[in-house]
Amino acid sequence: MSNFKTEDWHLEAADLMARTGCSLTNAVTQLGLIKSLDECNGILRRATFQRVLFEARHRWFSELGSNPNYKKETAIGKLLSLAEKLESEGKFDAAAEVTFKVCKINGWTGPESTVNVFGDLSQKDIDNIRKKLSKPSELQPN
Repeated sequence: MSNFKTEDWHLEAADLMARTGCSLTNAVTQLGLIKSLDECNGILRRATFQRVLFEARHRWFSELGSNPNYKKETAIGKLLSLAEKLESEGKFDAAAEVTFKVCKINGWTGPESTVNVFGDLSQKDIDNIRKKLSKPSELQPN
């Protein structure tokens, strides 16, 4: 097996692949390079290129995660956008599940959004209160 030298375009291609999710052949095409499919497949199988791609992906994820504009609202918006795409593809169950998850994130569902107005009152306590309220008041206004 010959030594594999990482070239500058490998770094650019790996960065483009990490950011867009495209294949190596698509990245090479977008970079305006002329490489054969066999050459791209050979490069893609190399452990050194896989390491370059791994590092490019993690740089991209780190950049995304440290962006100060990425907030809860951003994540909710992205989820809603994905739900719309799923719905347009006819995947209604998956779209409904995503929408339900957005509701959970917003706190619209689940036990944390349930308020018990009766507190710790038992049914007996409630019946006693109902009985007292149904009797005419002893204090009559003059």
